[in-house]
Amino acid sequence: MTAADVNTAPKLSKNRKLGKKKKKKSWRASNVEDVEEFLEDERRQIRTGGLVAEKADENLFLIDTGLKAASQGIETRSRQSRRDKLKQLRCYALLQPDPNSKPVRTPDSQNFQRGLRKKRIIDRVRERSKSQVRVAAMKQSQKYEETRKVAQAQKRQLPVVDSDLWADDKDDRESNVNKPHKRYHRKPSALKATVIPHPGASVNPSFEDHQDLLYQALVKEEERLKKERKIYNSLEAKFPNKRDAPDESTYLMEMSAGLVDDSSDDDEDGSDGDMLVSINPPVRREDRKTRKQRRVHKEEEENSKNRAKEAEIKKRENMLYEEPDLELKLSTELVASLREVKPEGHVFNDIYKSLQRRNIIEPRIRQRYKRKYKPKKFEKKSHKAVTIL
Repeated sequence: MTAADVNTAPKLSKNRKLGKKKKKKSWRASNVEDVEEFLEDERRQIRTGGLVAEKADENLFLIDTGLKAASQGIETRSRQSRRDKLKQLRCYALLQPDPNSKPVRTPDSQNFQRGLRKKRIIDRVRERSKSQVRVAAMKQSQKYEETRKVAQAQKRQLPVVDSDLWADDKDDRESNVNKPHKRYHRKPSALKATVIPHPGASVNPSFEDHQDLLYQALVKEEERLKKERKIYNSLEAKFPNKRDAPDESTYLMEMSAGLVDDSSDDDEDGSDGDMLVSINPPVRREDRKTRKQRRVHKEEEENSKNRAKEAEIKKRENMLYEEPDLELKLSTELVASLREVKPEGHVFNDIYKSLQRRNIIEPRIRQRYKRKYKPKKFEKKSHKAVTIL
């Protein structure tokens, strides 16, 4: 390196930091203005129509073929500028129509005649409506005068008593009350609140009525026993205890079932079955129902089913309604005097069962508290008796 090179070399600024550039902290000291200017120039080119480097030469340069085209362009440009200056003069602007003023319509124009015709129709309708209003007001005033005259004439007349002054006053309040619709008073059930007891439950019944009541009680008891037997057969009979468990004799009887030849009995049964033949009776044309008769018959059946459904007791919640036991007296318990009759049932129970039967309240059973474990007893230390040794 010569002395001239040393003198011509650029001088380093005092504020410039010299050092390595391998850390981000040192990168901040580098000058990036030229990079930012280049990126900003690219963004501006993209905004104004695209990058210059990517455009073709025809889009960037114009081929000059002569002076004639340039002179024509100058002349056309000068003429256009002169015309624009002439258009901007105030004197020419005054000759233009005022945009804020409405155009003047001539009486001969079609729109003008149409507007006059529409106005005449509107005026005619208004006059007709005014005349109708006057007629209605006149009728209303006449009616008012007539009612006023009648009221004055009634005031002048003396009161005439045409009723009994000492009779009880009639209560007309119910006539002015609006009665609700029938559907608001729809009962939950068609059953009656009180059930007429059986004639055999009277104090001194006849023999036939008393026997009929006893027969009904017998049928009800047989149904109850049948249900109990069904539950027993489905549960306890299938899982017997040790005393009723099957032994060797029952096992031999079950295993030998079907070993005996019963072919003779089967043949007899088969012969009887072959002789029985079921044939439907013939249907005559006169006995056939028409479509209308079938429809009427179907409607009657549906109505009868609906009536029966309304009369039956509905199931509410998980409990079924249980009919109360029949209140009856045996033949040995019948007495001749009313004082000696033993009371049966209770009025409160009858009312409660009636509410359940009419679906007003749900059937219920009495819930009893059952202790799950035996209570423990202990004595606190503070309550123990003090023993003195």
